[in-house]
Amino acid sequence: MQDRQLVTTTLALIHQNQVALGEAIQLISAWFQRHGVSEVTGSLQAHLELLVNNSLLINSRLAGLLEPAAAADRQPANDPG
Repeated sequence: MQDRQLVTTTLALIHQNQVALGEAIQLISAWFQRHGVSEVTGSLQAHLELLVNNSLLINSRLAGLLEPAAAADRQPANDPG
């Protein structure tokens, strides 16, 4: 169970990095928009939309991975499950 928790935690950290990069790109896109570089922002928005959609899926799948680990942690040691 320890390996599963380690992998899940690592995936969650990678996902947090992905979200942070997406937010940084969103800030850059807003700066471009304010400075009239709209051809760049249109392209960035399509990629950001994909990032958001994937992020929602990743969140739900990470929650699914964490759920059994959390349940196992709550189980008494002598309970076979």
